[in-house]
Amino acid sequence: MNRVFVKGDVTRCLLHPWVYSNNVINGDAEKGDCVEVYTKNKKFLGSAIYNPDSSISLRFYSRDKEELDYLAIKKRIIIALKRRRLFFGEGDSFRVVFSESDMLPGLIIDKYGDGVVVQINSYGMEKRRRDVFNAILDVLDPVFLYEKSTSYARLQEKLKPREKLIFKKFEDLNLSEYIIEEDGIKIMVDIEKGQKTGYFLDQRINRRKIEKWAEGATGLDLFSYTGGFTLRMLKRMRKVYAVDISEDALNILKKNLQLNNFSNDRCLAEKKDVFEFLDEAVYYKIKFDFIVIDPPALIRKAEGKRKAINAYNRLLRSSIKLLSKGGAIAIFSCSNYIKWEDMYNILKEATGYSGRNFVILEMMSQSPDHPVLSTFPESEYLRGFLIKEVIP
Repeated sequence: MNRVFVKGDVTRCLLHPWVYSNNVINGDAEKGDCVEVYTKNKKFLGSAIYNPDSSISLRFYSRDKEELDYLAIKKRIIIALKRRRLFFGEGDSFRVVFSESDMLPGLIIDKYGDGVVVQINSYGMEKRRRDVFNAILDVLDPVFLYEKSTSYARLQEKLKPREKLIFKKFEDLNLSEYIIEEDGIKIMVDIEKGQKTGYFLDQRINRRKIEKWAEGATGLDLFSYTGGFTLRMLKRMRKVYAVDISEDALNILKKNLQLNNFSNDRCLAEKKDVFEFLDEAVYYKIKFDFIVIDPPALIRKAEGKRKAINAYNRLLRSSIKLLSKGGAIAIFSCSNYIKWEDMYNILKEATGYSGRNFVILEMMSQSPDHPVLSTFPESEYLRGFLIKEVIP
């Protein structure tokens, strides 16, 4: 392998899987190559994928001298799968590989029942796409393999979006209405047109918590998508309002109701901008016993942080106005820029101005199939609180 030399804080290079372009002294390697990384004093730091055209020029995949070839990729997938088996069963749906957290930088592999969706977010993995596909087919033996490389991270690597069916074992498989099962609940997933890789696998553990705590007559699921939280709430509540701007998502939600034998009159699915819905609900003084707020990422760049925090504040303040006495609210952020301290300050401000007393029942993060790497704080992105009003 060729060598690349870096400057700056050597400790940071040892404690983080990325090196930014302004810290690279020189690199005699092709774009996407595996390289050995050294300090200017020739101390070996590890093996990384090199991309001089990205702000993240080096992505470490090993602290040893090692090529990232087919066998190395396959080995990492096998190890990652074994870790997931500690939490999930054979037919479950979960994230098999979570990028840097599994030493495969820029690679996402999601297992949906017996099928697999792959997302390639780095130039290094793009260059090894054939090895990636072959390793997935060998290790997981899926009934289908679908590539959905359409993320914002891919654009940052100067890669064009790419989406296509790689492999399908049975011709009659309908990937736009693919059925998976989660904790006894049947869920229809649109692999081809759905958000992310089709479904929000990272919220699985939190959907369990919502089912545990949901109580009362009427619930509200804001940014409901295809009803992941709605279905859990319906197991404990008489009626749930589901609000989302996507008509396609709500159509799948209605099919999910049928799949799980929930009558249509128990769920009101409304296509509407959530902020508009909240304004109208506050005006008409509608009340709910349990509310879930799970918006898409409200921020993609650091400079948008203040605007995002204001939006979260508005969502929570309005929701508190709709909350029945003694009710509970779950609020989530899926942006890495919104830290725990930010979430707590949003919580403190919104509840404080309400003049009502709340306790924190749960602090929630991503499911264990999205592991947080100890040297990579960016791998923790999902944060949430579940709060309940305390009545003296």
